[in-house]
Amino acid sequence: MQWPLWDRAVRIIHWYLPLAIMFMWWSGEEGLYEWHSWVGYSLIVAVVTRIFWGLVGSQSARFSSFLAGPRVVLAYTKGRPFTGEGHNPLGGWATVALLLVVLLQGLSGLFVSDDVMFEGPLMFWGGAWSGFFAQWHEVNWIALQVLVVGHLLAVGYHQLYRKEPLIGAMWWGKTERRFSLSKPRNANLAVGIALIIAGLLVLLITLAPQAPSYY
Repeated sequence: MQWPLWDRAVRIIHWYLPLAIMFMWWSGEEGLYEWHSWVGYSLIVAVVTRIFWGLVGSQSARFSSFLAGPRVVLAYTKGRPFTGEGHNPLGGWATVALLLVVLLQGLSGLFVSDDVMFEGPLMFWGGAWSGFFAQWHEVNWIALQVLVVGHLLAVGYHQLYRKEPLIGAMWWGKTERRFSLSKPRNANLAVGIALIIAGLLVLLITLAPQAPSYY
C-alpha cells in the first residue's frame, strides 16, 4: 500500500515554520515584542517536537532514515543517483541545519536583553551573558536567512529543473512517484509531544526569576 511519504505532523510543522519566521521578522521590525515572544515560544515548541518526531515518528520522518554519512553525501554531490524515499543525502543535513538554527534563534531570544526595549523571560539567568545572547540573536538571524534562501533555491532547482514534485509531496504527503511503503504514525502522538514541551516551557518561564524593578 502507498502511504504518505511525509506524515501530517511533518507537513504541519514544515509549513508553520516559514509563516512563523516571517511573522517573527515583521513583529521584530515593528516593535511588537509581546507577539514576537509568543511566536518565538511556538517556534521552539515546533522545532523540539520535530526533533523528537525524528526519533519516534514515522519511518520517513526519522533522522536515521535520511541522514547519510560523509561518503554518501560526497558521492551524491558528485552525481551519484539518489534512490531513497525521503530527503536526499544533502537535503537531509540541510533540514537538520535549518531546525537547529531556528531552535538557536528561539532559545537565544529567551535570554536576550538589549537594555532598552526588550528583555527575554530568562534574561535574569543570562546575567552578564544577556548582551552576548542579543548579539548571537542578530548573527544567528543572518545565518537563518542564508539557510532559508539556500533552501528555496534548492527546492526551485529540484522542482523546476529536475521536475521533482517536492512541493506537492510536502503539501499532500505524497505524489504519484513519491510515497512511503510504511504506515505513518498517528499525528496525535506528535500533538501530545508538543503539549508536553509547551507545558515544560511555560513552567520554565513561570519559575524563572525576574530582574528587580527600580521604578
